[in-house]
Amino acid sequence: MKKLLPILILALSFSVSFNALAQDNKQDQQNAHKEKWEKFRQDKHDFYVKTMELTPEQAEKFIPLYDEMERLKFEATRQVRRESRAIMNADNVTDEQYKEAAEHAAALKEQELKIENEYYTRFCEILTPRQQFLYHRCEPEFQKKMVHKGKPGGDKKPQECK
Repeated sequence: MKKLLPILILALSFSVSFNALAQDNKQDQQNAHKEKWEKFRQDKHDFYVKTMELTPEQAEKFIPLYDEMERLKFEATRQVRRESRAIMNADNVTDEQYKEAAEHAAALKEQELKIENEYYTRFCEILTPRQQFLYHRCEPEFQKKMVHKGKPGGDKKPQECK
């Protein structure tokens, strides 16, 4: 019994320290992910401001509105993904449940388009006609930039959309 107590104490201390390390590691991963996401968003904002030639006043109004639109689109997409994942992980899914999930997925593009059109109307109050035109070219150009970023010479491609 005297030998068992030190072993139990030692095992308990290892367990507590490993748990603490795991929590610290998880927190570090979450912080790193958050930092990467914030850098990505800032890079995207900078790209839009530069490409659309926004004044500081326009950028101050446009960027929060754009972020709001992106958040709404993300939430709509997240809901469809959650529903799809729930069905994929469920047993005994009915045809009606599959049909409903498929309809929601099909309606997602329409819902995103509705959000984009609503916000585009609001963007027109901030942007000049030229900037409105450039806005529509920004997203595909930014995506190309991100794809080429990891490749040798990737920072050279593509040119700012003008």
